[in-house]
Amino acid sequence: MGALVFVMTAWAERVHLVKKNETLGGIANRYGVSVNALQIINGIRDPNLLVSGKKLKIPDGFVLEAPHIVKPGESLSVIASRYRISSSKLAAYNQISKPDLIRVGQKLMIPLGKGGSLPPLLDAAVIKALDKTLPKKGKWKRIVIHHSATNVDDALNMHRVHKARGMANGLAYHFVISNGSRKAKNGEIYIGGRWKNQQDGGHVKRLQWNRESIGICLIGNFELRKPTESQLKSLEGLCRYLARRTGIPYSKITSHKGLHPGHTVCPGKNFSLDAFRKRLATRRSSS
Repeated sequence: MGALVFVMTAWAERVHLVKKNETLGGIANRYGVSVNALQIINGIRDPNLLVSGKKLKIPDGFVLEAPHIVKPGESLSVIASRYRISSSKLAAYNQISKPDLIRVGQKLMIPLGKGGSLPPLLDAAVIKALDKTLPKKGKWKRIVIHHSATNVDDALNMHRVHKARGMANGLAYHFVISNGSRKAKNGEIYIGGRWKNQQDGGHVKRLQWNRESIGICLIGNFELRKPTESQLKSLEGLCRYLARRTGIPYSKITSHKGLHPGHTVCPGKNFSLDAFRKRLATRRSSS
């Protein structure tokens, strides 16, 4: 199967010495992990050829994922079959709305945890709406996270305020994630006109940064309180989606303060960029 690099929420490697008449399925059930995960981690092609005395690495009970680079001639169904999960679960896990459009060289993350999959971070309707916009090739270099610094607000009100302040295109950000303080649901993503029309942002000080930075604003004052879990889930899903569509590496996902230290406290002391980056580098368990 080739060398795989594993990403996980936690890792406490144990070793199991295979005994006579033990099966891979029985060992997987004993430790609460999937047969597929045991196969991949231990390089076992045929689970029926397990021999006594073999040492197996046992992951903890959290969800694991492994990268797969799409090769010529591979389809989503072929890849899903190889890893013994359904095509629909693989598509949902990677937030792919058009399975027939995967491309050679594309990196897919394969869920290997017990149960085979995690719930998608973004709803199908959100992914469908996002898919309507084709990002300008090479334009976007980073993603910048902000807070509104207001406990109660919404994207449309922010659009009116920014218009009144002289911004011809209104809303300075490309996306806004609600905290549920008004009509929008907690975690609901608003797709702004600047993203739909692939226009420069107006959310940071330097003109060049606005030209190449995608702005995401979370409603809330994070100097006073933390973002909601629904907001963080939507932010994670949106950043993963945008990174995949634009080629922005996770290392270029930052905050307003992270981009321009000393200029601003945005997005506030209760938003941890380090914690969010760790969240992007891992997948959470389905529990």
